[in-house]
Amino acid sequence: MKKNFPSILLIALATVITSCGSQGEYKVNEVYQGFKLIEKRFVKEVNAECLYFVHEKSGAHLLKIAAADPNKLFNIAFKTVPENDFGTPHILEHSVLNGSKHFPVKSPFDVLLKGSLNTFLNAMTSSDFTTYPVASMNEKDYFNLMHVYLDAVFNPVMLEDSRVLKQEGWHLELTDKEGPLVYKGVVYNEMKGAYSDPMTELYYQTGKNLFPDNTYGKESGGHPSAIPGLTQEYFKAFHKKFYHPSNSFITLYGDADLNRELQFINEQYLSHYEVSGDITEIPLQAPFSEMKVVEESYAVPAGSPVKDNTYLAMSFVTNLNTDRGTSMAFEFIANALVNHESAPLRLALQEAGIGHEVMGWFLEMQQNVFAIVVQNANPGDRDRFREVVTETLQKVVSEGFDKTMIEGLLNRTEFTLREGNTPHKGLMYTFRNQQPWIYSGDPFLGLEFEKPLAEVKKALESHMLESLVDRYLLNNPHALLLTLKPDPGLQARRDAEVEKELVALKASLSEAQLDSIINETKELMEFQQREDTPEALASIPMLEISDIPAEAEFHTVKPLKTNGLKVMHCDQFTNGIIYADYYFDLRQLPQEKIPYAALLSSLLGKMNTEHYSFGELENALNIHTGGFSSELSTFLENRSDEGMQPKMIVSAKAMADKTGKMADLLAEILFRSDYRDTLRLKAVLTRHFSNVDADIKQNGLNYARIRAASYYSQSGMFNELTGGLDYYRFLSQLVTRYDELFPEISRNLEETAALLFNRKNLVAAVTCSPAEIPVFTTELERTAADFPEGNDALQSWQLPLNQGNEALLSASKVQYVVKAYNFKMLGYDWTGKMSVLNQIISTDWLQTRIRVMGGAYGGYSSFSPAGGVYFMSYRDPNLRETLVNYDSTAVYLQNFKADEKAMTRYIIGTIARIDQPKTASQKGRTAMQYHFEKTTAGMLEQERKEILSTTAEDISGMSGMVADILAKNNFCIYGSEAKINENKDLFREVITIEKE
Repeated sequence: MKKNFPSILLIALATVITSCGSQGEYKVNEVYQGFKLIEKRFVKEVNAECLYFVHEKSGAHLLKIAAADPNKLFNIAFKTVPENDFGTPHILEHSVLNGSKHFPVKSPFDVLLKGSLNTFLNAMTSSDFTTYPVASMNEKDYFNLMHVYLDAVFNPVMLEDSRVLKQEGWHLELTDKEGPLVYKGVVYNEMKGAYSDPMTELYYQTGKNLFPDNTYGKESGGHPSAIPGLTQEYFKAFHKKFYHPSNSFITLYGDADLNRELQFINEQYLSHYEVSGDITEIPLQAPFSEMKVVEESYAVPAGSPVKDNTYLAMSFVTNLNTDRGTSMAFEFIANALVNHESAPLRLALQEAGIGHEVMGWFLEMQQNVFAIVVQNANPGDRDRFREVVTETLQKVVSEGFDKTMIEGLLNRTEFTLREGNTPHKGLMYTFRNQQPWIYSGDPFLGLEFEKPLAEVKKALESHMLESLVDRYLLNNPHALLLTLKPDPGLQARRDAEVEKELVALKASLSEAQLDSIINETKELMEFQQREDTPEALASIPMLEISDIPAEAEFHTVKPLKTNGLKVMHCDQFTNGIIYADYYFDLRQLPQEKIPYAALLSSLLGKMNTEHYSFGELENALNIHTGGFSSELSTFLENRSDEGMQPKMIVSAKAMADKTGKMADLLAEILFRSDYRDTLRLKAVLTRHFSNVDADIKQNGLNYARIRAASYYSQSGMFNELTGGLDYYRFLSQLVTRYDELFPEISRNLEETAALLFNRKNLVAAVTCSPAEIPVFTTELERTAADFPEGNDALQSWQLPLNQGNEALLSASKVQYVVKAYNFKMLGYDWTGKMSVLNQIISTDWLQTRIRVMGGAYGGYSSFSPAGGVYFMSYRDPNLRETLVNYDSTAVYLQNFKADEKAMTRYIIGTIARIDQPKTASQKGRTAMQYHFEKTTAGMLEQERKEILSTTAEDISGMSGMVADILAKNNFCIYGSEAKINENKDLFREVITIEKE
C-alpha cells in the first residue's frame, strides 16, 4: 500500500465517457444536504460536469466528477504530515481498516475483499497525504463500500484498542522467558522489505537531504529503525489532528445519484462534526546556498562484488506543484534530457563510461524534485558524473533541445492524455488531481491539462524548456549530489546490532515486565486467531447472489480475409485508434536460442535500422504512433502445460490516419534492425541487464515464483529461461564477456530474428471498429509483401527442468516463500469451484496465518485452469514457519465449515476478481488469449455456474487434492542471508544472487 518518497505520479488521462448530464439543477451558492456548491464547471479533459462543494458544518471538501461511467468511485484523502520516521501515516492507513464503530469485526477490509463486487479496494500513503479509494459497478455495493470506509477513517477501533497498532505497526514478541525478544508487525516487515531495495534508500536519502526542515525529509512509510518509537498515545494524537473532515478531500466519480451520495455522507458522518481550525500548512524548505554532497551505503550480501554497483544521483528542488505548466514541462525535460534513446545526457554519460543505466525522474510534491540517477557506477565516478551533467546542461541551454525530439514527445504525451487507456478512469483522475487540489485549494487544477499542455507546446517556437534547465538545474544550488555505494554484510551487521539491543533490553527487564510482554504476546495471538462473531460479521453490508451478473463476459476475434496472411479482428469502439499486435510463434526456434528471444524482444525499437538511427527511430515512433512495445507471453492450449504456445508479441497503436506509417515502422524494426553495431548493441545490452539486475532486487517474489515452476513444468522452465534467474545469469555472462562474445551474440540475434519474423509465422491482431478494418488490412498487406515467406515447421522442445528446492540468497531483509505444483500432473481436473477454493485459502487461511499472525505483508494462493498452484508470501519475516503454515492448509480445508451467508460472501468475492472492467485494447488481448488457448464462451459459462453453486462441502472435498499438491514439496525461497543460513537444512542448494 505504501508509495515511497515520490508522491503518486500518474499520467493524466482523457475519456470518451459522456457526462451524466443531470447536474443542471444544482446552483452555485445553494446548499444541498449540508453541502454548499462553491463552483460548477464542465471540464472537457474529463468530458464531465464537475461540482465542487464545501460541507458547511464540518468543513469537508468534496468534488463530484459526474461522468456517465458505471464504474463508480469514492475516495477520501487526508493531508497527513509526518514529523519523524515512525511511519505513523502508513501504519494509520493500515490500522483504521481493522475495525470501526459500526463494523466491529477485526478487519472490515478483509471481509470486503472476501465478499464485495469492488473493482478497486485499497488505501495508499504518500509523502504528505493518505488516500482511501473504493470503486464498484454495482450501486448497492458502492454505497456499502463508502459506508465501511467512512466509518473506518472517522471511527476506528484502533483509537481504543492498542492491539491494532501492535499487529499492523510493531510490537515486542516474547513467547517464553528463555526465548528471544523480537520485533514483529506488518508495516515493520513491509518496510524492512522496502528498504531491501537500494532505490528506496536512494529516495529516503534524497528527501532527507533536500528537505531537512520540513515533512519531505521524513519517511511517511516508516523507517525500520524508527518504527519501534511509535507509541499508542502519539498514534491517537496523529489521528485526531489529521483525520478530521476539515482536513479531508472527497472525490465522487461516476453515474451514482449525487443527491443520494451527499445525503448519505452528510447524515451518516459529516453532520456529527464541527469545522476545525487545526489545519496544518507545510512550510517551504528554504533554498540552499550550495549543492549538498552526501555519501551513504546500502546493503548487499557478504562477499558480493562492489564494482559497478554504486548509484549516483543529482537532485534539484524545482518549481511549486501548483505551477502546472512548469510541472508538465519538467516531464518533457526528463525525457528529452535523459530518458529518450538519444537524449544528450544519456549519450554523454555513456561516452564517459559512467554507469550502465541513467534515468530522469520528476517527483511531484509541494516543491517538486528533478533527479538524474545512474545505476551500476563506481564511487570514483562521482566528480566526473557532476562534470558531465554540468557540461551537458550548459550545452542544452546554449544550443537547445532537438526540435524533432520535442515534437515527438509532445505527440506521444497528447496521444496518451486523450486516449484514456484505463478501465479505472475515476481512480486515475483522482490520483492526478489529488496533490494539486491539496496544495492549491483548486479542485479542478489537476484535471485540466489543456492549458499546461498548450504552454509546453510553445516550447517548439520558444526556449521555454532551455530556460527552465538554466534556472532550475544549471544555476540552482538547492541540489544534492548523492553517492550510494554497496556495503557487503551491512545488513548482517545491522541485524546483529538490533539483536544485541534486544538482548540488552531483555536483560534489563524485571520478571514482572517479562511476564507482561509474554502475556501481551499471548493475548495478541489469541486476538489474531479469534474468529469474528456472527453478529459482528452481520454488521458488514453484503450483496446477494442475485446481485451478480448472470453471464460471463466473453470476447471474441474473427478472421479477416487478406492476401495469405493470418489476421484476427476484435470489434471494439476505440475512438479512432488502431491497436495492432503481431504474434510470432517462438517454437520456430531451436531451444538453445530461447534466451535470445527474450533479449531480442528487449532490443526491438532501440537499435539503429537501415533507414533510421536509434534516436530518429524513437522520434518517428513518438510522432506517428501512441506507443511501441515487445514482450514474450506463454499461452497454454487446452489449458495444458503440454499445449504451450510461447509467442513474441510486437505491438503498436496509432490513430487510423497514421496506420500506414505505423506499419512501415513495424516492418523497419522487425526486418531492418542492425545487430552488428558493436557499440550500440553493447550500450543497450548493458542497460537492459542493469534494469534486470535492479528488478531482481525489487521483485523477489516474482523470481521465486518463476523459479519454483521451473522444477516441474515446461512452461515454467521456459519462463525461467526468458525472465527468471537463468535469464539473469545468461545476461550477466553476455555483459561480462561482451568483447569476446560479440560475434556470437550478434549472429544469434540475427538468426533468431530471421527464424521468427516471416509471413507464415505471423498472426496479426487488430482491435478497432469495423470502419477502421480496411485501412489496417491494406497497410498490413502492403508492408507484408516484402516479408520473407518462412515456413510452418515448429520445433519440439524438451527443456531440462531445474531441481528444487533452492534458496535465492539476497540482500533482502525479509523472505518471499513460494511453494508450487500442478494439480493436473496429479490427475485432477480444473473446475470453477477451485476459484472459490483459492479465494478462501488466500483471504481466510493465509491472510490470517501469514499476515495477521506471522507479520508478513501478505500471503496468497493461486489456482489456474492449466493446473498451476502457488502458495506465496510477501515481505515475510519467517521462512520455515511459513512452509509449515502452507502444509497445514489441507487440514484447515478438511475441517472447513461455512454457512450459506459465508459461502455467498466468498462466491461474490470470487466473481469480483473475474469481472474486472477492461479497456478496448485489453479486451482485444483477452480475445486473442481465448483464441490461442481454445477457450470458449461455453467453458466460461460452465465455470461461472460451478462458482455460483459452490458449497462448503465442495471446499472440504478438495482438501485431498491440496494435500497431494503440498506433498510434492516443491519450494523456492528468496530471502535474507541470516534466515537462509539459519534454515540451510531445508535446501538442496543455496544460490547467491550476484553478477558474474
